[in-house]
Amino acid sequence: MDMGFFVAMAWKSALIAGAALAFAFALRSRAAADRALVLRIGVAMLLALPLIALFLPALQVVAFSAPAPVPGPTLPHLSDAQIAALLASAPASSPAPAPTIWDDPTPLVILAYLGGLAMVGARLLAGLVTLRRWTRAARPVTDAAWVAALDRVRWTAPNPDSIRLLAADGIRSPLSWGWRRPVILIDPDTLADAEDAEAILAHEVAHIARCDWPALMLSRVAATLFWFNPLVWMLEREVVQQAEEAADREAAERVEPTRYAETLLGLAQINALVPANNIAPSARALARRIRAILDRSDRPQDSVWTAVAVLACIGLATPVAAMQLVAAAPPAPEAPAAPEADVAPEAPDAPAAPQAAAAPRAPHAPHAPHASRVVVAGQAIEIPDVDAIVRSALASVDPHEIDRAVRAARVQTRLSAADRARIHASIAQARNNRVPRAQIEAAARQAAAVEAQLPAIQAQAMQSVRLAMASSGTGMMRGADSMEAGARRMEQQAAQMRDPAWRAQAIERARQRGDSVTDQDLLEAADGLEEGARGMRDGAREMREAARRMRDGRDLDD
Repeated sequence: MDMGFFVAMAWKSALIAGAALAFAFALRSRAAADRALVLRIGVAMLLALPLIALFLPALQVVAFSAPAPVPGPTLPHLSDAQIAALLASAPASSPAPAPTIWDDPTPLVILAYLGGLAMVGARLLAGLVTLRRWTRAARPVTDAAWVAALDRVRWTAPNPDSIRLLAADGIRSPLSWGWRRPVILIDPDTLADAEDAEAILAHEVAHIARCDWPALMLSRVAATLFWFNPLVWMLEREVVQQAEEAADREAAERVEPTRYAETLLGLAQINALVPANNIAPSARALARRIRAILDRSDRPQDSVWTAVAVLACIGLATPVAAMQLVAAAPPAPEAPAAPEADVAPEAPDAPAAPQAAAAPRAPHAPHAPHASRVVVAGQAIEIPDVDAIVRSALASVDPHEIDRAVRAARVQTRLSAADRARIHASIAQARNNRVPRAQIEAAARQAAAVEAQLPAIQAQAMQSVRLAMASSGTGMMRGADSMEAGARRMEQQAAQMRDPAWRAQAIERARQRGDSVTDQDLLEAADGLEEGARGMRDGAREMREAARRMRDGRDLDD
């Protein structure tokens, strides 16, 4: 696994979770059981995502074009004899710097992911241990009213004889958990009041009949694997919400809906870390559940639109899981033009200086995919591959990831506003139905609590965007540093060539070997090196400024 694998898992999981939430929202006029089915399909595709990405053939999609190669500076051409004559005066090249952890941050990313995975997984394991401890300490319910109520509702489950009804002292509200041998745990306060026994047991048996606890566990496992993705956590919460609304529908058919809503208001919420189906609503879900219970409209179930949404979710998630974004093939490098043959100097008739060789035409610099070495006047000059440096720096900049984080922030803001509107509508509906004043005040308090959470949600979303931009800016900074280092080396070589004493020594060594190198040739080579260094410094300065803006979040603020 490398950085590319984690980036792919991030955007693929966000796309699959977002699609499942969108399809479930499209079915808001259908029964809660239909929405729960679509969300379960999304959870299943998330769990299959790593396996598909690792073991199945990739579906490569060209998502962006490769950057055009940047031509290097044009230098005067020197013959092989001139290069051999001046090679002895070339200084030894400095050793390459040792690689650091920032050159390849993959080990740090893996450690961070494993740390988060261990923390979230430990929380899930602690919840399961708590459930087992409560169950072992519980005792069978012997109250005749509760036993009779269970006998009336247990037959909706596929295996009614396997259901166990126990009383537990450590819990504060009824809950159910388990798959092959499901357990319904009743708290002491609820057990003492058998008036609502049938409604409570109908709710919990509905969870067992619909296999809601295995679905809950799978959604918790998906949230553990993709703990870094807020959309996956939203999907997990929505799976729980739709399961509770579907079970509420079953319970409301056995008792009067307003009475059942009052029962929900009187129940206490257990620790949300415990992975169990709990009848007591959380503060965030209370208004939605009460509104759904008091809604008397007939919502169709198992309709054609539900089948279409399920197929669309599978049809979208499957190719996304196998998709691999690649860049278009870069253009083929141009072949360098063949240099003209050097003109040999004529033999002198008198002890005069030989004629200077005609300056050959400089060939076009080939767009090589790696750093090139040019020897000018005995100097081995390493010209950095600017194209490769820019591509390496831009590879860490993922505009799609930043766009997705911004869109996720906007979606969370819209969802929070929608939650407030639905809570106010629930309060108005409660007043129309002459709901007791205590219930109205409780709903108002829940509305205030949800509104208080809105700034935290927005801040969390914006923080995710800033972190993504800061990571991309760090990669661009490293690319700018590489360009600065290459520019310094070129300027050092040019400064050496502008030294008259050095040029005189180089020309003399060439003359002793029968070669001709003029002072003008060396000055032109120095001009070319300085021009290339200025271009690299300008590019590094622009890249560094862009990196600072991304790390400081100024592009986001604009």
